[in-house]
Amino acid sequence: MTWWRSKILLLLFCCPLFSSGQDRSYAKSWVDTLASDTFAGRGYVDNGQQLAADAIAREFYRLGLESIGKDYKQWFSLEVNSFPDTLGLKLNGKLLHPGTHYLAHPMSQPGSGTKARPGKTVQVVKREETARQLAHQSPPPVLIETTSQPLIWSVGRDVHRQVRFIVQDSVMPKKLRRVDYIINSTFSEQQQANVVGLIRGSRQPDSFLVICAHYDHLGKMGTQTMFPGAHDNASGTAMVLDLARHFSQPETRPEYSLLFIAFGAEEAGLVGSRFFAENPLVPLSNIRFVVNLDLLGGGSEGLTVVNATSHPDAYDFLVTRNASRYQLPKIVARENTQNSDHYPFTRKKVPAFFLYTLGDVTAYHNIYDTADMLPFSRYEAVFGLIADFATYLQGREY
Repeated sequence: MTWWRSKILLLLFCCPLFSSGQDRSYAKSWVDTLASDTFAGRGYVDNGQQLAADAIAREFYRLGLESIGKDYKQWFSLEVNSFPDTLGLKLNGKLLHPGTHYLAHPMSQPGSGTKARPGKTVQVVKREETARQLAHQSPPPVLIETTSQPLIWSVGRDVHRQVRFIVQDSVMPKKLRRVDYIINSTFSEQQQANVVGLIRGSRQPDSFLVICAHYDHLGKMGTQTMFPGAHDNASGTAMVLDLARHFSQPETRPEYSLLFIAFGAEEAGLVGSRFFAENPLVPLSNIRFVVNLDLLGGGSEGLTVVNATSHPDAYDFLVTRNASRYQLPKIVARENTQNSDHYPFTRKKVPAFFLYTLGDVTAYHNIYDTADMLPFSRYEAVFGLIADFATYLQGREY
């Protein structure tokens, strides 16, 4: 048995790597802050995403992290369809409530009007059907896509020719006689930022471990409807900040450098992490491992590790360490997915895990993902496991 394997086994079974030093109240306060009205859903209305980036950068500074980029920020641009102004829909004179009864389609055109005899000027289709075939009608109809599924919103990166709504089946009248509508949408180029801070390693400062999460969410749909994004992903951002707080202390200073990244525009298609991977602020060849954190407000049913099958030794450490100390109900192994910020690194052959908790929280991409709904039922265990994993990785090469 090699010396380093003996050392790791001793650490695993005889003593903790170090005290986890987690601070649940610190993390919860950051979730409360990031999911509050102040940050407007951390999207593309009322400067929500940029205000959140500023707050995270200030906290990196307060914690003593070194700035990577200009004032901790790596700027990039993207085009998005946003909804900064009035939004309304009445069916047969009944006013519907945005977020609960209907959504503006993320790629809707702006428009307003009244259709007293809808006919061909308003087309009602099931959401699962293809709506693009109606786009070539002249003029294109107002499109109402009905669904029996929960209302889930997203970020629009394009604009369709129609004014489009997504409406719950339960509020659709049996016979549609009148439609009153207004959508104010704006398709524009936006400047956004990744927020990057460094804790320089004591022995190998040019080797990096990345701990990251996306801080953006969906923002606002009109002036009154906000998507708070507490679980997705104020929770992961709060964990990144708590880990930065922990490792910034002298007694837990790492041997490898730790790069903490809060990515922007993940909800728009991993834009921020793709930009970083294409324009890295440190050489990708010097990044030993990436730990991407998302959806960390639960945990009563355990933790999922995406990319586990690609890095079995690292996954085995998580399983063994959990069994010996933290006792999360299970650590689930998944193959690679393309749905979070680990993926651009994986494509560049940089080892990466994507971790998310299981259980407790069902709200997703809707108005109900609020800070008060997150129990953080196994926060201490998840934090300790990630902190121990970061220390374990400093003794490994991938």
